[in-house]
Amino acid sequence: MPLGSSATTEALLEAAGWITVVVGLGRLTFFLLDEGGRNWLLLVQAAALVMFGFALADFTPESGKAIPWLFGLALILNGLYQALSAIVIRYPRWGWSVVIGAAHLVVAALLLFLWRGAIAWVVPAALKLGLVALGFTTLRMAVRLSQYLSDASRDRADARLAVRYYLDFHVARRFRERSVGPLSRAPVDAGAPHGDLLVHVWTPITVAGTNRKTNIVSRYVAAQDKEGKFTVGHSALEMSPDVYISHCDGNPDAFETTDEVWQTLRSKNVPGVFLPTFEEEVAHYMQPSATIRFHRFSPGQLRSFWAAYRVVTDYNFTNRNCSVAVAMALEAALLGSLASPRWVRSYISLLANKDLWVAHLIRWKAREMVWTPGLMLDYARALERVVEVEGAGTPPGA
Repeated sequence: MPLGSSATTEALLEAAGWITVVVGLGRLTFFLLDEGGRNWLLLVQAAALVMFGFALADFTPESGKAIPWLFGLALILNGLYQALSAIVIRYPRWGWSVVIGAAHLVVAALLLFLWRGAIAWVVPAALKLGLVALGFTTLRMAVRLSQYLSDASRDRADARLAVRYYLDFHVARRFRERSVGPLSRAPVDAGAPHGDLLVHVWTPITVAGTNRKTNIVSRYVAAQDKEGKFTVGHSALEMSPDVYISHCDGNPDAFETTDEVWQTLRSKNVPGVFLPTFEEEVAHYMQPSATIRFHRFSPGQLRSFWAAYRVVTDYNFTNRNCSVAVAMALEAALLGSLASPRWVRSYISLLANKDLWVAHLIRWKAREMVWTPGLMLDYARALERVVEVEGAGTPPGA
């Protein structure tokens, strides 16, 4: 019998292999569809997942001893990525990420040196643990969701409830903690007149004002100006007449050296300020690189989010920067904007929309590392194509 194991283990290995191939092909699709700049690390991950999946699904009987080595290698790569990224960025609770990464390395070492003959139980045990974790997570989410459903049945028009749901279910804890104040305060009149929602982005290369060729670093992280200083760009969100979200470091000077950029990259709170209007920002800064316009959104949800977010002024380069504020505000405003009585048809249409998957990939990259103006620009453009084009046949949200 293949791999010298039971038929159940053989079937589990083959199933795990093909699932891994599908995940790898999905990552490859994200890489090909990403119009804002190619993430070559994603291509490497996709290739590794596809090769690993085929290896699991189609191993010969004589190759069973290599399975633990493949699992061990995958655990080593994932553990190193998780631990090193946490050490570099140092987001809240980064120590736990280091511990989890170290645990991956320990299990990999056990597989490679002590458990090489244990393939008959290693894969089934891993799949069982994964299913247990999935079941526990689903049950916990259902309990939390039941409270929102009961509240929504009483007041479906409560913008604050929608924002609270968004923050609880769709915002990572590292961005949510200390990011918003109490949502119990009454927002500005949700029915007041308003203009379109505008997302303004200043990319690092625009702020630097150089003619150098754009690369992945200057597009998404920082660019060097003519004086040798480093700039990181900026993002802002506007809805006239009463909402302008532009969160800035209290000391907006450009960075003198790469060491300053590196130190600021690490998560720490500093005094921040909210600029009052777009006109004032442009007068002291420059015209944005791009402006993305949304017609379909909820002004009440945007105002509710902004009333809570602006209570805290602290600025944090990795967890509470200008692009974090804009991304959260944009998502809060767009929540429910594509609601339709034909919800089955709407879901199928959205799942087939490549721009939604591109937006998902960009959001995933930002959640893993940090929101930057470059990512914000790509994300806003992708969401604009989803919301303004996909939802053209249904009336915009109130």
